[in-house]
Amino acid sequence: MKNSLIAAAIAAASLAPVAAWAQDAAASAVAPTVGAKVFGPEGNEVGTVESVQAGVITVSTGAARAGLPASAFAMREKGLTIGMTKAQLEAAVNGAKAQTDAAKEAAMVVDAPVKSNDGVVLGTISKIEGDDVTVLLSNGASAILKKSYLGLVDNALTLGMTAEAFASQTQASAPAQASSDAAAPASGEAAATDQ
Repeated sequence: MKNSLIAAAIAAASLAPVAAWAQDAAASAVAPTVGAKVFGPEGNEVGTVESVQAGVITVSTGAARAGLPASAFAMREKGLTIGMTKAQLEAAVNGAKAQTDAAKEAAMVVDAPVKSNDGVVLGTISKIEGDDVTVLLSNGASAILKKSYLGLVDNALTLGMTAEAFASQTQASAPAQASSDAAAPASGEAAATDQ
């Protein structure tokens, strides 16, 4: 889940200081644009706006990416401002990522179900060896995935592709290489083998 958007933890940490600015920030609507610089409460640069999508503004510091709600931003003298310094934002992202990674690792056990990103159970974990996770599929075949291909969505181990796309990848002759689409939430390749 490298460079994943960790909106919930960041939003909670960044909203309180913004509320204090409401009185002196001339409460105008903030409409961040891609490429805009983002500053911290002291006026120091935090990063840039990487994307704006569905109410989530992704800020990149160069070392971390965080998805923040529009309400976390205020317009100040220097420009778009959030209530965290660059170091605070990066620490919050790293802390949230560590919690997410620990929760994912705890969920990754033999017999745990693995779902597609459209909610279909693809199979269950039959073996974990190093960074490889063997999933016993519903059709009796096995697929070997890297741990990094799996994310934790609503407390369920989830592969970053639809069930249909996964089925088309695993139906190819063994060993087949899944496309990089399988790598959301993280990038990489998945190999499928028949038992």
